[in-house]
Amino acid sequence: MLVEPLDIQNNIFERIKQLLPSSTSFVDELAFRLDISNDSAYRRIRGEKMLTLEELIKLSRAYHISFDAMLQSELNNITFNYRSINGNVSFEEYFDSILANLRLISGFEQKELIYIAKDLPLFKYFDYRNVAAFKLFFWQKTILNKPELQQSKFDPTLIPNAVFDTGKKIIGSYIKIPSSEVWNKETINSTLNQLEFYYDNGFLDDKDLLQLVFAELKEMVHQVKTDAANGYKTSLTYPSTENSSNFRLYYNEVTLGDNTIFFDMGDRKMAFITHNVLNLLTTANLEFCNETHRMLLNIIKKSNLISVASEKQRNNFFNAIIEKIEVLENKLLR
Repeated sequence: MLVEPLDIQNNIFERIKQLLPSSTSFVDELAFRLDISNDSAYRRIRGEKMLTLEELIKLSRAYHISFDAMLQSELNNITFNYRSINGNVSFEEYFDSILANLRLISGFEQKELIYIAKDLPLFKYFDYRNVAAFKLFFWQKTILNKPELQQSKFDPTLIPNAVFDTGKKIIGSYIKIPSSEVWNKETINSTLNQLEFYYDNGFLDDKDLLQLVFAELKEMVHQVKTDAANGYKTSLTYPSTENSSNFRLYYNEVTLGDNTIFFDMGDRKMAFITHNVLNLLTTANLEFCNETHRMLLNIIKKSNLISVASEKQRNNFFNAIIEKIEVLENKLLR
């Protein structure tokens, strides 16, 4: 059954309110986004004036809202925003979108990130330029099949500086958000497999460069180990969040599924699910997010906390990861 236009408009406004920090004035935000006066914004909020198609498009782009589900009343219909860099979205725009979401979430007084890390979390890379460059190059050449890179070997200079600049800003926002991350000993595997594949196929045959990547990769793992021991995040780029107790790392012995990124802002939640390695499915649907939250808390419950406490288990976990890196390093650089 179709809902009435005014109900659709009210649903849109409620969705936007869910995405805004409580300290943000909705009328001011609406007036800013639509470039209208506060009085005109009030008329739309009260339902005295309907949004135009142009205004709907502006709001859709600003808040990554799909309006498809708002045209139907079925409770089981959940709409995801799909962010694909296979389409018309560039790498720069992709990371700009991640940064915008992190900054939005940082504005909430209550906030937590839960990250189920099948692979090394994206947020960790950008303190280490050669590791970040390798991952970005691999994704573009091998996953996205960019034509201009098909004859190229890995070269960090092929990655635009603008992407690294945005990556640094992403780190700055990430370290401010309290996080619970679940890793296992396979979290490092995909990166190691990618390095070996590129070496075997001649896409990374500069051994000095390969050695730099391995060195940075080990340094990154040691940084995460130190953060876990201290219970707070650090960055080579920004001042540490010392004494904020904002980092909890868990070890799960079972193979993890897809990377799942979840933000809990109290009565507002957002779920990000990876699709085809890089692309993101995003929703703020409360029912879906609550179910996802329960599932993630169950995974955490069945995992071992290795931050601050459990020093022996933490050392064993990170030693196993470092050993994996060094085994491949010795194999390729012998």
